[in-house]
Amino acid sequence: MKHRILHSIALGLLLATAPLSYAAAESKPVPIEDFFTRPQYGSPVLSPNGDKLSVITPVNGRLALAVIDLKTREANVLASSKLWDASGVRWINNNRLMFHVQDTKGTMEQARGQGPFAINADGSGFRNLAEKMSISVLDVPQDGSNDILVTSSKRSPGAGQDDFGNSDVYLMDTSNGRTRLLTFNNPGKVAEWVVDSKKQVRAAVSFYGDKASGRFKYKVSYRENNDAAWRTITEYLMDDEGYAPIAFDADDKTMLVVGRNKEDTDGLYTWDFEAGKPKELLFRHPEADFQQGIIRDAASRKIVGISINAHKPEIHYFNEQWAKWQAEFDATFPGSLNTIQKRGDRMLVTTSSDIEPGRAFLYEAATSTLEPLLSYKPEINPEQMSPMQTVKYVARDGLTIPGYLTLPKDKAAKNLPLVAFIHGGPHARDSWGFDPSVQHMASRGYAVLQPNFRMSTGLGWKLHRAGWKQWGLAMQDDITDGVNWLVKQGIVDPKRVCIMGASYGGYATMYGLVKDPDLYQCGINYVGVTDINMLFSVAWSDTADSAWSRYRQKDLHGDPDKDVEYMKKSSALENASRITKPVMMAYGSEDIRVPLVHGEKMRDKLRKQGTPVEWIVYAGEGHGWTKLENQVDFAKQVESFLGKYIGDKKN
Repeated sequence: MKHRILHSIALGLLLATAPLSYAAAESKPVPIEDFFTRPQYGSPVLSPNGDKLSVITPVNGRLALAVIDLKTREANVLASSKLWDASGVRWINNNRLMFHVQDTKGTMEQARGQGPFAINADGSGFRNLAEKMSISVLDVPQDGSNDILVTSSKRSPGAGQDDFGNSDVYLMDTSNGRTRLLTFNNPGKVAEWVVDSKKQVRAAVSFYGDKASGRFKYKVSYRENNDAAWRTITEYLMDDEGYAPIAFDADDKTMLVVGRNKEDTDGLYTWDFEAGKPKELLFRHPEADFQQGIIRDAASRKIVGISINAHKPEIHYFNEQWAKWQAEFDATFPGSLNTIQKRGDRMLVTTSSDIEPGRAFLYEAATSTLEPLLSYKPEINPEQMSPMQTVKYVARDGLTIPGYLTLPKDKAAKNLPLVAFIHGGPHARDSWGFDPSVQHMASRGYAVLQPNFRMSTGLGWKLHRAGWKQWGLAMQDDITDGVNWLVKQGIVDPKRVCIMGASYGGYATMYGLVKDPDLYQCGINYVGVTDINMLFSVAWSDTADSAWSRYRQKDLHGDPDKDVEYMKKSSALENASRITKPVMMAYGSEDIRVPLVHGEKMRDKLRKQGTPVEWIVYAGEGHGWTKLENQVDFAKQVESFLGKYIGDKKN
């Protein structure tokens, strides 16, 4: 890293001893900047013995890494820079930490960051762990040593373009940066590794384009220890039934896998090595997929529970004592997502919700006291925020569509102006929680609907599969049906509806104006696709000549050679003549996911035919805005645009 990281700058007392409080709610609008400024504190993590707390905190306008001694309440800044922000902090042992840095004020490329780095809790022993090779952290054993497990593609830098995994696992001593290869005998094309508590690399998931089927393929390999031979235990094609390993329990014998057979959602199972199939179902949610949310007891490494991103976040425990603790904290902070870090007799409790960006509390078991520590964004008063409701409605073909509805606080739910806010992906989803853009629009009097339309992920196979090759068709109808559902209830004024979104959401905005011109009075498209063909044909896009386009994109979104009529019909650009309502379009000059040409071609067509267009380009930005000034400026532009066309004082 070019710029030296400074050490041991005195920070003073960081912890509050009085309960956190907020100013009384005022009638004046919350300043736009308050929604989008970075959290003042974040990512608190207890050391393995619970004696210290690491936290990200602002120093000289940047986010620095600080460590607080919980006995003396003294704090030191360990890593601070005028040009970088600390992030991704993890404890290696009681006296050593690791972290990354990124420029959250810079361009998309700078925001990707550098590292990891390691440093002692007293500020000594700084080391750049990625000095000799690019690495990703796989596991931090926390066995008292300075060791971590990392992955690197050092041995296979020229991997084939259809291979998504070509990594090895190394044991790294963070005090001197020395590494030892643990996967000399490599099963090949490995994208994911699974290790046990003894630093043994036990399972591997290879992921690659299979030319015989024309689809991506998974191969799962297993071995007893680092010296044993690998053997394949299962293979399956992407989107077929199958199971992938994610963890070993504390006994180092029980391997947990995630997947499904004929069920709609992915479940969590133990694996039967003799039978070569799942053994015991540990958890399956009826409406949401289980992914990677394993909760371990830090001392024993035993898996005690799981977290799942359902319609609202949920935490489920297999351990009675942990379930009891969770119930007590949930009763203390009702309606919030409450998470627990247990280290010795101390617990760090973090709480967040749809109206609360986050707070942290320290629980002392010896005295049964819960002490407030940090408020991530103290400028946000939850009493002024608008709750995000989970909703479901039935689309015209009978499919149930889940989503979220945020209504402006202190306004009657009747004849409200609505923003249909559409997520990107489209193989992604919206989730419950604090959303600055949603809260900003709600604070200005707008209802906000966020439909998880068909094609959305994480909410079952049926919902996802129903969206394949449905751009502009059933996917678009799901959005329209959600708006009409609110209109029929009298919640939304049918003459004051705007559609808005980024990436695929930008496409849905443009095509909504094509397909339902009487429903939407305006559209806000940022970094949005305007023509599906351009995902394949624009050479400087990262979706063009890629393995994703060869083995995945064509199934989901259409084949430009075989689905010519569909892709022409579903092109917002090809149907631009049908767009008559005003549009705001914003793009990043350096976007390689949806290059600027998507917007430029649409802008030129619309202006030529006389359709009102407000055009914005943010220099140096990519597929979204990383610079605070651009986030705030865009929010101001959105507020002005909505006010002009669907606001209470619209012309």
